[in-house]
This record gives sequence, C-alpha cells and structure tokens, in this order.
Amino acid sequence: MTLFKNAVTLRGFLGRDADAPTSDQIRHDSFAVLVLGIASGTLMKRTCEWIPRTEWHRVICPGPFLCGFTRGMEQGAYIEVTGELHRSDYDRSIAVAGERFPVTQSTYEVHALTIRRLEVPSIGVDESAEGEET
Repeated sequence: MTLFKNAVTLRGFLGRDADAPTSDQIRHDSFAVLVLGIASGTLMKRTCEWIPRTEWHRVICPGPFLCGFTRGMEQGAYIEVTGELHRSDYDRSIAVAGERFPVTQSTYEVHALTIRRLEVPSIGVDESAEGEET
C-alpha cells in the first residue's frame, strides 16, 4: 500500500486537434497538449430539469512516445487518459481602480501516463430502419 496517490482518469472528447510537434521536431523533452471535454450536469430538483455543462481539461502528454501517439488526433476523438494532477502557480498583476496589484494564479493540468483511443458507444442510439425490430 502506498501512503499517497495522485491518479486521475478522464474519458471524453477532444475539444480541438492535438497540439503536437511534427516528427522531425520530437525530442526527449517534447510534449503534446490535448484539451479534453467531459460532459456532466446538475439536476434541479424543484423543476426536474437537467442543466448540462462541459468541463474542459488541459492534458500534457510528455515524451516522444506520447507525442507521436497523439499526433494526428482530431477534434471529436473519444479517448481515455490516465495520469497525475499537477498544479502550476504564476505571478501576474491585476488593475483595481487604476492601481495594479500582484497576485498569484494557480492552474491545474493532467500529466498523462497512458492514453487510449476509444470507440464512441452507441448507447441510446437506434440505428435500425424506422419500424424494424433488431
């Protein structure tokens, strides 16, 4: 048993084409970037209404293998990513009433360990001709 665990599994659709280096630009320290959309929502009990939303996750794919694997992935691809959650802090300034103040902003991203391409499930989709039994 390990004392600590940092594991994330995401399954969803790419929001845009993979941002990966070309074959001749891939080095040992190269990385690709994926933007993965995960659909979820909230049920409003009073109105019995489902309010959908999409969460967008930035996925960093480090190393030559994952760069090569993600190259050519296009918007709408259905994938599963396992990896670790990482936080990055950066300093910036904001203006309030004409005065500038320094602030530290945090961003979160998933550093991929494995990526799998998946077939889009046909759950709830009736592809038979109208009126035919399957």
